[in-house]
Amino acid sequence: MPDDDVSHSPTIPRLLSLIAVAEALSLSPHTIRALVRRGKLRPIRICRRLLFDPHEVARLLSETK
Repeated sequence: MPDDDVSHSPTIPRLLSLIAVAEALSLSPHTIRALVRRGKLRPIRICRRLLFDPHEVARLLSETK
């Protein structure tokens, strides 16, 4: 019987949507898109969606302090 313990499987990071990042940072989605255009925030693009790794959002916050 296969081992069903998920602790041995690699962790898949949960990605945040553009709206979730905007709400978390109290910014508009337009401002988040502008940060992406200026290279300040790196998205993961899936089809036309912009998704964000939480570590990338934390990096942005640490650089702006």
